[in-house]
Amino acid sequence: MNLFDPEVMEFIKQWGRLVVLSFLAAAVQMYLTGKKFTFFHYFMNVLVAIFAAYSAAAFCEWREFNSDLTTGIIAVVAYTSPHILDGLNKFVQFIAENPKAFLANLLRVK
Repeated sequence: MNLFDPEVMEFIKQWGRLVVLSFLAAAVQMYLTGKKFTFFHYFMNVLVAIFAAYSAAAFCEWREFNSDLTTGIIAVVAYTSPHILDGLNKFVQFIAENPKAFLANLLRVK
């Protein structure tokens, strides 16, 4: 693998653009919200939203949705992804507090 291969250089350029756009979006978000969190928090929210949009696009392509529906799904998933991630984190913390009780309630047969 040659580092100066055109495909590798294109890959590095794309990732560089992604990082620069993420930094810019995080800076704008931090400026607009009045610095409630650290810059790293905003930067990670932007990256999570981008990767969630990519996964939503892959899902829509796999399910062969039309382009209008795909655009809406990508927008909703990208917007809500940090909140979904926070909710998932709180759910895992809830389970971690008492996993035995959680499993007992989950496996309870009525």
